[in-house]
Amino acid sequence: MSNPFKETHLSAKKTFQDLLSPIVGKPALTCALVLMGTYASFDVPTFAPALMLTLAIANHFFPRSRQWVVFLSLAAGIVSYDFANGGSWSFLLMSGNRSTYEHSQQAPPKDGCGRVESVIRRAKGNAYIIKTSVGNETYRLRIAERKMQSKPKVKKTPSEMQEPMVFADTASAGQPLDLYSVTSEPIVVPRWATKATTARAANPGDTLCYSASWYPVSPPRVPGAFDTRGWLKSQGFAAYGRFNDYKIVGSSWIPERTFANFRKWIESRFADYLDPAETGLLLGLLAGDRSGIPEALRSDFQRSGLVHVLAISGFHVVLLAGILMIFLKATGLPLRAVRIIAVALLFLYIPVTGGSPAVRRAVLMFSVPQIGALFQRPANTMNSLGVALILILLPEPGILWNPGFQLSVAATAGILIGSPLNPFANFPESLKKNKLWNTLRAFAIDPTYVTLCATLATAPFLVHHFKTLSPMAWLGNIVVVPGISWGMQAGLFALISPIDFMREHFCYAASFFLRLASLLTRLISDSSIASVTIGPFSPAILLLIGFALTFIPAIRRNRIARIYCVSCLVLFAGIFCYNSYAKVTHPTWKLTTIDVGQGDSHLVEAPSGRHFLVDAGDNSRQDSGKDIIVPFLHHIGVRELDALIITHPDKDHFGGAKSILKTFPVKELWASDCAIKERKPEWQQVIQEARKRNIPIRKIHRGILWKETYFEMQTIHPRNDICVEANEGSITLRLKGLGHSAVLTGDLTIKGEKEIMKTDAYLKSDVLKLGHHGSKTSSSVPFLNAVNPTYAIIPSGKNNRFRHPSKEVVQRLDSLNIPYINTAERGSISITFSEDTTIIQTMLE
Repeated sequence: MSNPFKETHLSAKKTFQDLLSPIVGKPALTCALVLMGTYASFDVPTFAPALMLTLAIANHFFPRSRQWVVFLSLAAGIVSYDFANGGSWSFLLMSGNRSTYEHSQQAPPKDGCGRVESVIRRAKGNAYIIKTSVGNETYRLRIAERKMQSKPKVKKTPSEMQEPMVFADTASAGQPLDLYSVTSEPIVVPRWATKATTARAANPGDTLCYSASWYPVSPPRVPGAFDTRGWLKSQGFAAYGRFNDYKIVGSSWIPERTFANFRKWIESRFADYLDPAETGLLLGLLAGDRSGIPEALRSDFQRSGLVHVLAISGFHVVLLAGILMIFLKATGLPLRAVRIIAVALLFLYIPVTGGSPAVRRAVLMFSVPQIGALFQRPANTMNSLGVALILILLPEPGILWNPGFQLSVAATAGILIGSPLNPFANFPESLKKNKLWNTLRAFAIDPTYVTLCATLATAPFLVHHFKTLSPMAWLGNIVVVPGISWGMQAGLFALISPIDFMREHFCYAASFFLRLASLLTRLISDSSIASVTIGPFSPAILLLIGFALTFIPAIRRNRIARIYCVSCLVLFAGIFCYNSYAKVTHPTWKLTTIDVGQGDSHLVEAPSGRHFLVDAGDNSRQDSGKDIIVPFLHHIGVRELDALIITHPDKDHFGGAKSILKTFPVKELWASDCAIKERKPEWQQVIQEARKRNIPIRKIHRGILWKETYFEMQTIHPRNDICVEANEGSITLRLKGLGHSAVLTGDLTIKGEKEIMKTDAYLKSDVLKLGHHGSKTSSSVPFLNAVNPTYAIIPSGKNNRFRHPSKEVVQRLDSLNIPYINTAERGSISITFSEDTTIIQTMLE
């Protein structure tokens, strides 16, 4: 008699084995997956039970040979993680000589000496990665400079000399932030540098003695803003700064010097015939030096979802490898020699381009099949990916969390998994012989399918890191990437052309294709749907989505894959319904004062989910719209602005408006009639940008009311029949809903406050945004009494030159017992109102 329980068990086991069969035949891929699961479990213990349980279940159904692979990979992952993080294994292997980020928590000395490891070019000067030693430990630092002029030497006394202790060497050098300018100060030369060489730009391998100033490092002041402290930690730095001065005291050859000179030679080959922007673009595409690419062009590529084209990645390596193989085969060399030379040259290409994870992964994936062919061992593409991941992850476990690494691996895996499933490959033979169909498939259908595979695979990572997706990326990959590819090929031929006449014409060809690609990118990026907000979602949800996408190819033939995907759909639908139900039954509205420095910007979220942005900060030192507000909107999941409201045409209130209109969906622009007529050139550019994009401009004045269920926004100033000074005519709004209210005053002056109090407007509110950043020209005692707020908000810049808020205003608030919150001290301020509570949250405690 048959045992039904045993049959069920055997059936389930067979189903699991079928599901895991693509991994079982690829030991390197299995090892890489185990390594990633091990590192993730250490770094995010919350997910460790789920990851380890999944690994244990999978391992139960593996054959014994693969179980040993799992166990050995797990042990290797534990040892490598411990070694990289300075644990007991590294202590035993390195006799206590550890260099960890924690060793350098205090500010480093201002003076020191060290060797230049690499030079990062920037528009305003260079940044130097310098390696130095203190005792038995090695440190790295990043210091920026401008081109310096010769100045008199000033010796330091021995008491002024300090031992250098700068940046902990725990991670590879990256390509992080732009440079900052340096102050013009007398040269201070350490005693040991008085016999230094003549001043010149430092090169890799030079030994420098320097005097430097360090930038302060503080936590992000706006949700979604760049985390400088996290970046420093990921790069292994304890601080970063600028040169006051440096002197070269010695020089020696290191490989990076040759690679840097090679990049300069590449640039010189193009600079004779191309303008700086085209030269910079080609240098970025071929050598990884993106310092010469205009910022506007970078923004266009980023917004259109094509920023991967500018970063040296698999696309560039595959193109270079293909051309390289063609040239080597044309020389008549044996195929064995061609493979060896190609692999060797591509490994040299890694340091030339800066050695990013994407380049290493692509070169290793190319090399594994070539090396396997030398020994007549054909390699599987997914297994080659596994080998590449092992060689990258084992020495550097922390790279697992690098966004570039994650996106590169996900895109590659998506393409490799999806390519065999291409539905257009199974069409009838008669159609395959049709030239028109083959052309259409080669130039449109296949690129679209490949883009779809890569987009689906990278979507969870893009949503997690950037909260955005680019729906137009598929079009860009069809029309832009070929132009970039042809431009790169023309550039390569220009590099190797022995005759100037040939080099000139290849450069012109490259210029044509690159300009065409740039134009098409600009047109795509100008679309209102070039970049859309998705999320935010919790990492757990994104992890479930990632597994669901991985199981999609097995849905037809595997019951477990179907059950998992259906369960995920039910779970996601349940979460969506619950969140929607919670919003309806427990409505709230929110006021967020965004810390844009010495400027104003407030986001109002109505109970219905509509969003209104009141003012857009400044763009004098930093574009608040592009660098602060838009990333913040993406981070909190805002998909569009129902209105951008500019209270008055002062630059610290409208400075970021143009970039917001260009890069974020905005339904309407609101401003007063007098403000619209203001002739300030930069303000008129904002008006023209709105008209160019067919964004309606609504004239706002006293009496205008916007209303929905549970919430209303009333304009209580200015009048529409007379124009006054800009600050005095600031749009003043009173927000009301769910039993709470707030007044936003722009830069309203005392004269404007008196004008409001002459009307019958009801001013009593829970929150008052003080006028003019807390200046003494605003917030009079009668007005404060009329509003009688529970809290006052002061948007002012940290250490601002106007010394806002004024002591007089602070004294007024204290005398009236009105507590205040200042963005200079607390960062962004978020106030959530519901029927029974008011919750105030600030970025900084």
